[in-house]
Parts: sequence; structure tokens; C-alpha cells
Amino acid sequence: MKTLTLLTPLMLSGIKPKPKEFSLYDAQCECLALRVQPSGVRSWVFWDRVDAKTRKITLGRYPDMTLEEARQSMHAHQSGLVASTPLLNTTITFATLCERFLSAKKGVYRPSTIGPLNGYLRTQLLPAFGNQQIGRIRTPEIARWFHAYSRLRAGGANQALGHFTTILNWGKAQGHLPYDLPNPAAPLRRNRRTARGRMLNTEQLRALSVELKKVTARHKMSAQAIRLILLTGCRSGEILRLRWSEVTKSRLRLSQTKTGPRDVLLSAAASQILKELRTGRNSIYVFPSRKNPDHPRSSIDGLWRCVRSRAGLPDDIRLHDLRHTYASHAILSGESLPITGRLLGHSSPRSTRRYTHLDGSTLAKAADKVAREIEKMMVGA
Repeated sequence: MKTLTLLTPLMLSGIKPKPKEFSLYDAQCECLALRVQPSGVRSWVFWDRVDAKTRKITLGRYPDMTLEEARQSMHAHQSGLVASTPLLNTTITFATLCERFLSAKKGVYRPSTIGPLNGYLRTQLLPAFGNQQIGRIRTPEIARWFHAYSRLRAGGANQALGHFTTILNWGKAQGHLPYDLPNPAAPLRRNRRTARGRMLNTEQLRALSVELKKVTARHKMSAQAIRLILLTGCRSGEILRLRWSEVTKSRLRLSQTKTGPRDVLLSAAASQILKELRTGRNSIYVFPSRKNPDHPRSSIDGLWRCVRSRAGLPDDIRLHDLRHTYASHAILSGESLPITGRLLGHSSPRSTRRYTHLDGSTLAKAADKVAREIEKMMVGA
């Protein structure tokens, strides 16, 4: 049974967090409560019936939203009114929200993620919106900035717009902003982007294999990493960071990937590569750094550019296109998008569709096969 507390500004200022989250229910507004998390974050919440279900709704963060403002906001929600003026007056600036977001993601996001994010914030988002209260940022203003940036870098504009929405949604989920604060970037349509991925055909794969076999002993380990990327469909970083503790007889149990921990099934060829690599190795990493075996190898781009050139592959084929190749050939061999997505560790089928690359010879064979089947049906065979 919940205990009601007579909340006052003086009493609220003295509340300390505990090891476990707790809530203080307002005696004057029975459904209203102050949620206190172990981290010290304090948010105003209340419970409402929506579609025959009880939902916890976050109104805002204390002390950004005062006790009286929280009571008014709760009554406005319950009565169906839109409390637009209080929302404008109680929202924090975009710069403040960004500081809190980066602080929360420190140690969660990898440096490779934090670096580009900081770049977009420093050069684009903070100069445009940093000093403004989030509730006062309007769609036309976002649109002017977005279209101006799009003329310089269409892809960069898409990325920056996505970061704006991510930070805003995080702020609402954590109680830094009213839960029903509209996203001014929502009406904007992102720039269309053509797929960068390339699929290596049979001849190209054969040429690549020949050149990988020719590498010197010094580069043999990097060549094996390239083969493993191609045989598993893993990202290059996932392979280079691979630890022996994540390798089992039949699969890789990856603890760190873009979409969270996942298992990667190993083919006989991939298992053989790992078996050869394990011989005489003392590092915890499958591909240790030459300079410091206690760290993983950071890059194999140099060898990739070399074997790509020697194999006669186009200069715009990237190391990541080996993952595209794995996925595309899985689909061409008859695997469904959901199955291929699971092999790649995708969280959405939409991501997998980007890998359905078809070369001319494949399309020709498919057209010939369909024509023969139709001809059989036409003659009654």
C-alpha cells in the first residue's frame, strides 16, 4: 500500500537518494509522485488509464519542474488540456540536455561513437540550437538548418537530425523533459541515400582468395582476419576485438557488438581458421596488436587496400563490403530476410534489405530459369 506524504518545497530540497529506487506520493494529488532514482535523478510521475491499461507518465524532472507546476501539469493531462505555456517555460536548454546525455552515455558508448557525435554537436547542433529552450524550438527553424546543411552534406544532415531526435527522446524518457513534448524534427523527411554496399561476385572472390594466399608471413594474421570477416559476415571491429574466451567449437559468443551481445555460428572453414590461429598464441585476443599483445589489432586497412589492388577489385570496394557480400550471397542462396538478419545480428529486417545486391549474371540466370518455367506451363509440360 502506498504511503501519502505532504510534499513541500522545503521537504523536497532535502530528499536524498537510496540504494534502491523509491517514490513519494503527494498527499494533495494522490496520483502524483516524485520518483527518486539511486543516481539522484528525481522525476515527477503519475499513473493514468490509457486504452484500458495503467501507464506511468513522466511529467518532468525536479527541480526543473516545481511541485506546483507538476500538480498543474498532471491536472492538465487528466482533463485532456494541452499545457503549452508551462511546457515552454519549464524546458531546459538544448545545450544542458546534451551535457546530461553525454554524461549518461560516458562509458556506455564507445569512443568510435562518442567522437562523431561530439563532432555533430560542436559544429552543427549546438551552434544552431544550444542556447534555446527545447520547448521553443520550432519545426520551421529545424527545417531551415537541415536544408542548409543538406546542401553541403546530405548524409551528415541526416546523421545530425537523427542525433537531435535521439537526445530529445532520451530526455523525455529520463524525465528531463515533459513526456508529451512534441519533437520539432519529426515532420522532416531525411535525404534519400543510395546504398553504398557492393557485392563481390564469384570471379572477384576467387581473385581475392588467390591474393590472400600470397601474403607474407608478417601479414598472414591480417589475411586470416579478412577471411574470417567474409566467412562469418561479422563487422571488422567485431573480428579484430575478438577474444579467445568468446570462441567456442561451434560459434562465437560476441559480448560487444553494435546491437548488443550475440552468437555467430561458425562454418567448418571458419572453425579451421580459428584452430590454426590458436596454435602457439598466448594473448587473450585472437588478433593481438604487434606492438602490444595485451591489446587487439586496431586496423587491417593497409593489407586490405594492397590485396584489393592486386586482385583487380574496384577502389571503392570497402572492407565492410565483405559483410555485404556474405549477406547478399545468403539471400541469393535462398535464405529468407529474417534468417539472414539473424546471421548478421540485425535488430530490424529493414537493415537486412540493404544487402540484397544482385549482379548481372545472377539476374540473367534468374530470368532464364523463370522463362523456362513459364514455357513449361504454356506447353502443358
